[in-house]
Amino acid sequence: MKPISKLTTKTIGGALLLALGMAPVSFAQRGGGRGGGAGGPAAAPAAAAIPQISRRPETDQALVEQGKAIWGRECITCHGTNARGSDSGPNLIRSETVNYDRSKPAAGYGTVLGPFLKKGHPTQSGKASASFTDAEILQLAEFLSEKVSDTMRGSPTYIVLPENLLTGDAKAGEAFFKGEGTCVECHTSTTRSLAGIATRINNPQTLQGMVVYPAAGGGGRGGGRGGRGGPVVPATPLAPPAPNPNAVTTTITPAGGKPITAIVQDEDSFYISYWDTDGSLKTMKKTPGMKIVKNNPMQWHVDFSDRITDKQMHDLTAYLWTLKDGSSK
Repeated sequence: MKPISKLTTKTIGGALLLALGMAPVSFAQRGGGRGGGAGGPAAAPAAAAIPQISRRPETDQALVEQGKAIWGRECITCHGTNARGSDSGPNLIRSETVNYDRSKPAAGYGTVLGPFLKKGHPTQSGKASASFTDAEILQLAEFLSEKVSDTMRGSPTYIVLPENLLTGDAKAGEAFFKGEGTCVECHTSTTRSLAGIATRINNPQTLQGMVVYPAAGGGGRGGGRGGRGGPVVPATPLAPPAPNPNAVTTTITPAGGKPITAIVQDEDSFYISYWDTDGSLKTMKKTPGMKIVKNNPMQWHVDFSDRITDKQMHDLTAYLWTLKDGSSK
């Protein structure tokens, strides 16, 4: 066999690199042999700058005011004063159309909103949205961009102030409380009375939150979980939870046994630990046929939060805010 020369080796090696889509690199380009040389590795090219969208794109206040007038005539009934929606229309602050439009001020506001409206969209006056002029679309786009900025950047118009929250009708809230809302089935003058609730809770936001998301109380998950195959072993001694009428309890019924209703301390796939009536912490192994049912006294409120409308919530909050100094009305 004919010996392969150094030149032939270089030729074959270069052809192989080109076939693989790689450019051959000389020792000079690599900075020499071991130890490098004066050449050193070539500097990496600087990354191209990524265009940034302003945290608050500039708007023309004159156009914003003109857009506000159009909004009041054509959009406010469904989408609300600040474009955050209502019972009959969606929140536009999160709308892809509005936010894509807002992110392209260089191309001109309305470049995304305009084509959307030209396809047809209901308006409160009945005017065809396709008939909006380019000037009107620009005015609406500027107004919506301002509203997104107000909401996302903590504008004073979005900070939850009492005067912004207490916008409901107290009389309508009272009617709802005593009628459709069925609140009086639990809250009477003698049982779970709400008399003076607005004196005890002096923040309307907290008051509203407690109606929809009341604290259930009860024993927490104080103890650590045991490993698989072993009962729960608390890391430190535990004490039974303080009596709480709103505590979540659990009814444990072994197959063929009597039901036990208690506050559960911890539970995993194999064991359940609960506080017995004598104040001791007991652990029971789960067995086939055992029934475990949770009892949440606040379940009504959990379900209530799914069915109450925005208007009913504000009306109810306005009514509860009138219950001060022991007043139950």
